[in-house]
Amino acid sequence: MKTPEKITESLYHKSLYFLERPIRALMLGGILAGLFVGIAAITTITATCDMKDYFGLGFTRIVSGIVFSFGLITIVLSGSELFTGSNLYVVALYKDRRYVGRLLRNWVILYGANFIGSLLLVFIIWGTGIYEQEVIRNALIETAKVKLGLTWMQAFIRGILCNFLVCLAIRVGEAAEQVSGKILGYIFVVGAFVMNSFEHSVANMFFIPTGIFLEKSLGIYLSWQSFILNNLIPVTLGNILGGSLFIGIAYHWLHKKRHPNGIKVQKVGA
Repeated sequence: MKTPEKITESLYHKSLYFLERPIRALMLGGILAGLFVGIAAITTITATCDMKDYFGLGFTRIVSGIVFSFGLITIVLSGSELFTGSNLYVVALYKDRRYVGRLLRNWVILYGANFIGSLLLVFIIWGTGIYEQEVIRNALIETAKVKLGLTWMQAFIRGILCNFLVCLAIRVGEAAEQVSGKILGYIFVVGAFVMNSFEHSVANMFFIPTGIFLEKSLGIYLSWQSFILNNLIPVTLGNILGGSLFIGIAYHWLHKKRHPNGIKVQKVGA
C-alpha cells in the first residue's frame, strides 16, 4: 500500500489534473456519475425495502451500506466525476490562489452534470415499472419524507459527516495498490455514512425528486422549494466543508512532503 505521504501527493496532482479537465469531459463524466449514484440508491432501496421487518433495523442498515457503495466503486474505477469527491481537490489552491475561479467553475459544472444524471435516471426507472411495486414505492416516498423532515442545521451537519466519510473512503482507496483493496476500503467507509443516515447531495438528487414525483402521482405533493432550500443547499454546503476542509486540507497539511517549498506546483494549462 502507499504511504500517507504518497497518497497526499497523488491526490494533490489529481487536483491539478481536475483543473485541466475540459468542460465536455466534466459534463459527460458528471452525468454518468449521477446515473451511478442513482442506480446505487434504487438498488439499495430494492434490496432492503422490506428487510427491516424480518432482520431488524441494524442488519438492514449494514446491507444498505454495503449495497450503496456500488456508487463510489463504479465512479472511481470507471473514471467518472462526482461532485462530492471533487471537494478533495481544493488542495490545488495550496500554492496558487488564482486557481479558485477555475475550481469553482468546475465544481458548478460537475454539480449540474450530476444533477442531470440523477434526474435522468428518475425518469428512466419510471419507464421500467419498478415504481409500480408498492413496497419499493412506499420506501422511496418515506425516504424522501424523512430527508425533507430534517431541519436546516441537521441537514448541514449530516452533510459534513457524509462527505467527511466519502472523501475519506477515496483517500483510503488511494492507499491500495490492488483493485480488491480499493473496493474493501470503499465499502466499509462509505457504508458508515449510509448506516448512520448522513446526507449526500448527489444521492438526494435522486431520492427526493423520486419521492416528489411518486407522491404527485398519488395526488399528494411534496415541495420542490423545501427540497432545494431546506435540504439540497445545506447538504451541499456541508458536503463541501466536510470533504474539502476536514479531509482534503487537513490531510494535505498533515502528510505533505517536507520540501523547503512544499509540494512543487505544476503549471495548469490555460
